[in-house]
Amino acid sequence: MNQKNRLSVRKLVEFVLKKGSIDERYTGSAHTAIEGTKIHQKIQKEAGDNYQKEVFLKKELLINKRDYSIEGRADGVVEEKTGEYWIDEIKTSEIAFDLIPDNTLDLFWGQLMCYGYLLAVEKELTEIELQLTYYETLEEKITRSRKKVTFTELASFFNHLIEQYEKWVIFNDNWRILRNQSIKQLPFPYGDYRSGQRELAVAVYKTIVTEQNLYCEAPTGIGKTMSTLFPAVKSIGEEKAEKLFYLTAKTITRQVAEDAVEQMERNGAKLKSVTLTAKDKICFLDERKCDPEHCIFARGYYDRLNEALFELLQQENHFTRDIVENYARKYTLCPFELSLDISLWCDIIICDYNYLFDPIVYLKRFFNEEKNDYVFLIDEVHNLVDRSREMFSASLSEQKIALVYKELLKEDQKQRRVMNRLIKDFKSFRTNCGERDFMTQSEPADLFLKHVTKFTEGTKEWLLANQQSSSHSKMVELYFEALTYLKISELYDERYVTYVHLVGEDVLIKQFCLNPSFLINQTLKRGKASVLFSATLSPINYFAQLLGGEEKPLMYQLPSPFKQEHQFLAIANYIDTRYQVRQDSYQPIASALNIMVSQKKGNYLFFFPSYHYLEAVYQVFIENNPTIETVVQERVMDEGQRESFLKKFKNAPESSLAGFCVLGGIFSEGIDLKGERLIGVAIVGVGLAQLNVEADLVRKHYQIENQEGYQFAYQIPGMNKVLQAAGRVIRSEMDRGVVLLLDQRFNAKRYRELFPEHWQRIEISRNESQLKQQVGAFWEQK
Repeated sequence: MNQKNRLSVRKLVEFVLKKGSIDERYTGSAHTAIEGTKIHQKIQKEAGDNYQKEVFLKKELLINKRDYSIEGRADGVVEEKTGEYWIDEIKTSEIAFDLIPDNTLDLFWGQLMCYGYLLAVEKELTEIELQLTYYETLEEKITRSRKKVTFTELASFFNHLIEQYEKWVIFNDNWRILRNQSIKQLPFPYGDYRSGQRELAVAVYKTIVTEQNLYCEAPTGIGKTMSTLFPAVKSIGEEKAEKLFYLTAKTITRQVAEDAVEQMERNGAKLKSVTLTAKDKICFLDERKCDPEHCIFARGYYDRLNEALFELLQQENHFTRDIVENYARKYTLCPFELSLDISLWCDIIICDYNYLFDPIVYLKRFFNEEKNDYVFLIDEVHNLVDRSREMFSASLSEQKIALVYKELLKEDQKQRRVMNRLIKDFKSFRTNCGERDFMTQSEPADLFLKHVTKFTEGTKEWLLANQQSSSHSKMVELYFEALTYLKISELYDERYVTYVHLVGEDVLIKQFCLNPSFLINQTLKRGKASVLFSATLSPINYFAQLLGGEEKPLMYQLPSPFKQEHQFLAIANYIDTRYQVRQDSYQPIASALNIMVSQKKGNYLFFFPSYHYLEAVYQVFIENNPTIETVVQERVMDEGQRESFLKKFKNAPESSLAGFCVLGGIFSEGIDLKGERLIGVAIVGVGLAQLNVEADLVRKHYQIENQEGYQFAYQIPGMNKVLQAAGRVIRSEMDRGVVLLLDQRFNAKRYRELFPEHWQRIEISRNESQLKQQVGAFWEQK
């Protein structure tokens, strides 16, 4: 049986029978998955020796002339001595049984009816007894409901579900045929391949066919988006893959992926794609509150969903944010949830990393079951190292808890008692720090975790009972932070550390993921193949190791497609930016920037390791160059301000423009200023992060593991920021430009070893006079 023709009982029931509203008040569990499993096992064990647990049931049938297997696992099956059978479904939640919404109970019983039917067919039964076992975790109370049903009733119910689902199967089958035929005839959308493009496309295709993970450095100009998407789409057309996930770190990169999909469609491909936008960004309300009392788009959502979904799928192929919002308004549906429901029917899903990697918000509708035929294309993957550490870590703050605690006043003494335990824990943490402001331990804080669990249990009950409280929204926020802390505790192992940090008046406790490689590797196993790529992935061994690569990872580095003589690259070997002598560097840096700008009229970007450094040099520069137009990156900029900043960089400028930015910030990667919109970049310093507690914990971890702690924690991540910023200059075959590295450390062996191949022609400037001569000579070349 082909995997794509399997359909779980749960998915079938939820798709056909789900009704009512979106209501986050009834979601989220204080118990971890491990604890939930233990509860199930305890109930199953107490049921006696005659109780068969986790019984696999299935039925094969034809739907639209194709073989399908409808299957699932019943929690318990019992055969009585009389030959009669009963079947058990166990559900656990904090919610009291009499508070469960009717539409949720309908889904519980729907699953039971399906399991009952599958068992009745297998055992040739004329009737069967169904039991719903509900375990209320707060009160540790079990409620059991039973009913006896005939085979005729079960068959009628099951056949009704299949009939309702069949039109969706027919639509999907017809689409699959149309899609596959179009993909087989699809030529490479841009005609001829660029240098390196065919090689990358072949490598991606082979990776998918052989079900491996590929770590790839594809320098700017190769066209990595199309080079990865095109072969992946070809694999879908050949049914070597079921779905394609294009994962990125930034919105601008998602736009590039959308453009590539549309280009393939213009060349004849039939594809359905959806771009997922973050819930807070796409929400129609001024203040997001996902319950039917406050949101008309949540109220009755599932009653209107399937009608909207069917029209949407018939009328559109590319579900961008605008299209999703238009249909969501037309049918009064939550746009975020609508985009998720559309994704089930799409070939390509374009989204942020967190929808795959984040243990809290990952797409459970795709990744909760066994491995599937999914392909992951992970762009800008150098960003995933820090992002994954962030996603696999969790913290709680004393001040946040104390603030909510004070607001409760006498509102709920029981809840205050639970929160008081947490506050006492934080006081103990502060005491244990003594004279220090920081302490660590390799083991989790087990007692604190128990108190967090008790807090979440009580809070779930409190939130349901106090929906009008002025403290409700703050308690919701704290509740989900506590749930995240508990979820991360499930992942805790030798790659973690727990630390307490005294920050001013606050005390912070954090479960910090030092080495995310194992968890990334486990996540990638949710699909059949992955391509992890970036324009800057040097040294590739480092990135492959940190991004889930196993003993002999598949790695591929492509050379830059651009002529090296189109770029002048120099190290200002006379400039020292080390912190101890930083003040002495302001004037030499400002002079070097002036030399750069004075040799050719045009647009330039200057990158600094911090805002303080930027502001200091900026003052010197404008005093020396009052006629040169400048623009400065602000500490906080919204999308409009960012666009306004970039619009200043025009083609064929009438005068020079100097942009002052922060290295590693919003303008140092992901922006595409082609041609004369940018002809030069200067980078001040080697990109080292300021000493901080987390980077130093990472350093210590890798120093023990491979004796490369400083390189892994500081040097290589810093150099990657430098490479990204330098990559803003040459964006196409016709571009010419200058990159200045203003720090003598770049000339040291430990940094030269990290340079990519296309940086081997780098020149050394030993003084201002030589720098001026070298830059001038470059621009004089034809």
